[in-house]
Amino acid sequence: MKIRNLIIKNFRGVKELDWKLPVANTFCLIGKGDSSKSTILEAIRYAFYPQWNLALSDSDFYQCNVDNSIVIEVTIGALTEDFYSLNKYGHYLRGWDLETQLLIDEPDDHLESVLTVRLTVREDLEPEWVIVCDRTPEGVPFKQNDRRKISAELIGTYSERQLSWGAGSSLARLTDTQSLNELLTNTSRVARKALETDRADKLQDFDAAARKSEDIAKLLGVPVKDSYKAHLDLKSINLKSGGLSLHDGDIPLRQLGLGSRRMLLCGIQTLDLEEGHITLFDEIELGLEPYRITRLIKHIKEDNKGQYFLTTHSPTVLRELTVKDLYIVHNNNGHVQIVSTEEKGFEDIGVQGKIRSSAEAFLAKKIVVCEGATEIGFLRGLDDFQMGKNKNSLSYHGVALLDAKGGGNVKNLALAFKYLAYDVAVLADGDVEKQFSPADEQELRNHNIKVQVWDDKFCLEERAFQDLPWLLVLASVKFSRDELGFPVVQQVENKIQMKMDENIDNWVDTAALRSAIGNASITKKNSWFKDTTRGELWFKEIQSAFECTGFDETNLSTGLMALWEWIEHD
Repeated sequence: MKIRNLIIKNFRGVKELDWKLPVANTFCLIGKGDSSKSTILEAIRYAFYPQWNLALSDSDFYQCNVDNSIVIEVTIGALTEDFYSLNKYGHYLRGWDLETQLLIDEPDDHLESVLTVRLTVREDLEPEWVIVCDRTPEGVPFKQNDRRKISAELIGTYSERQLSWGAGSSLARLTDTQSLNELLTNTSRVARKALETDRADKLQDFDAAARKSEDIAKLLGVPVKDSYKAHLDLKSINLKSGGLSLHDGDIPLRQLGLGSRRMLLCGIQTLDLEEGHITLFDEIELGLEPYRITRLIKHIKEDNKGQYFLTTHSPTVLRELTVKDLYIVHNNNGHVQIVSTEEKGFEDIGVQGKIRSSAEAFLAKKIVVCEGATEIGFLRGLDDFQMGKNKNSLSYHGVALLDAKGGGNVKNLALAFKYLAYDVAVLADGDVEKQFSPADEQELRNHNIKVQVWDDKFCLEERAFQDLPWLLVLASVKFSRDELGFPVVQQVENKIQMKMDENIDNWVDTAALRSAIGNASITKKNSWFKDTTRGELWFKEIQSAFECTGFDETNLSTGLMALWEWIEHD
């Protein structure tokens, strides 16, 4: 059976979600932390919870408000014949249009027959599972045995139980549980008989304590029918099915590493399931090396018997999947939106290529598309500076810095992420209009993308050397010579076409010299700050400028502060 539609209301961090799923077997949920990806998996698991005793608390309600009931509705298709039966749920069948993804309350020949499962939890914390339709909104109970048939299993961090024959486990579904219970009961009795046989050798001290207890009992008037002795209590030692677990030789497989356990469980979940399964895999990369992630993803993609719902924060996982598999989760004050990376109209943007080259950015909330590595380093330095002023960091605001590797790539990258419902800003140079033009700027602004381009058609380095206090200009030049090892005096001489004093401190502030220094710093073969590390170190050299009188009115300062204001705005 396959999920076609998922509705969640007032469950944990989700106030409202309505997700219409395409016909597919793999759904990988990505996005920044706290966007409710794991909550979505838990909601699916709860809707098909195979036992009656689902433990819930007030904290499971959105903002702990128990006045608004938790409602989870899952519409399932690809039904088995058992669910079609008029003696079961046949009267509650509905229709699902696979192309338009619309739910029609009456089934029809051109529609897929589906059932809608509704889990409701009110303030009394008692879960209620029903099959509903508009014709009979009160529904009919969705029985525990039928929920178990959906085979919805969550593979989370703590999954040792699934490597035993406990109630509802994947292994239990492969086994005749009636014969298993009989086997374990007989095993308890055999243990009791064996202990009685060895009583004289094994229980001598225990029986001595028992006789003392008997004497006290008689003294206090407690009746003694025979005599006290130490023995096994069959009820206390009654082995449950969960006590029988999977072993490798004599070693329980629960002692495997986390990644190995989870991979094994993923495989067991698919065994001998004629009616399919729904496997929920939270943080699929946990405990796995990249090469084993590759193997696991391949296994998932080749299994057509069920549906997989994954979450991840791993760029490796993203690179192993395609745009057909990835769904970005955005949570705006409880209103959750899920966007497919294969949305129609994105073809020209080349999303698949962006996933391969910029996987980390897909895991953020906000993205600053930077023209190059210098801008990345500069903003990382700004981040540290702002934190030193008790501001919250880029990571706190869920911001990723993305290297576009050239102005020609800025527009398409920014549009791709904007189309996928990310908040996007751009930090680009204005010196090469063939790569990033004023028309490109305007197009991005029309899509509500924040764009910061330096005045006077300058790149970052040129803008900085125009705006920095003179002492910090000289400090930057000396840093490039002494710490980075560039022949800065010769480079500046080549640009200004005059002999310069070897003692940089003697240089005199002029507009021509500032321009020459800016041009020298971006010499192709000897660019001073053209990587992330050097850009970040440079910012630390000049960060005191932001404390200087009048600097806040320069283009460099106003541009950076406007960008930071965008970063801080939720």
